[in-house]
Amino acid sequence: MPESRYHDESDLLLRVAAGDEHAYKFLFDRHWNRIYQVALSFLKDAEESREAVQLVFIRLWEKRSHLPGVENFDAWLFIMARNTILNKLNRKATEAMMLTDDLPLEDQLTPEMAIEYKQTALLVQEALTRLPPQQLQVFRLSREQGLTHAQIARQMNISQATVKSHIIRALHTLRAYIRERDGNMLLALWLLTRIID
Repeated sequence: MPESRYHDESDLLLRVAAGDEHAYKFLFDRHWNRIYQVALSFLKDAEESREAVQLVFIRLWEKRSHLPGVENFDAWLFIMARNTILNKLNRKATEAMMLTDDLPLEDQLTPEMAIEYKQTALLVQEALTRLPPQQLQVFRLSREQGLTHAQIARQMNISQATVKSHIIRALHTLRAYIRERDGNMLLALWLLTRIID
């Protein structure tokens, strides 16, 4: 199946939602490595990380009917991946009788990863302070509350095009800030799907 057929992501998601297995495989191939790298950074085990990625894509297939309504597929997929990996971490912790389910993510990491997590979280917070107030509000409504562009536009009395522009510019600023400081970009993107309070 030629890749050129899937340049339009919304069309690709519609095809997957309709049960097109070729489109699903294309989506799998496009995102597998990125999800695997995030899983590996948390789970520290190649086999468990592969299992986590498989689970993410099984769940994606099971939830494919939701895809036509997804406005930001990358964020949607990362949230699904995050939840899957956290479930694996919680299961490992419970089995080891060392941690409880209500501990925050940073308490479930190795000491080295916890340090990197805190450093990256601080970078994300610093980057957020660089956003203009309205841009920051739009970004938080999108990432923190999971509102669609249309919902944000109605709530803030601005156009959907303005909402989209704010989010694109915010992401550009945040990525540039973190890249300039040699931050862990994968972990930063992960954190940006949840916005740290």
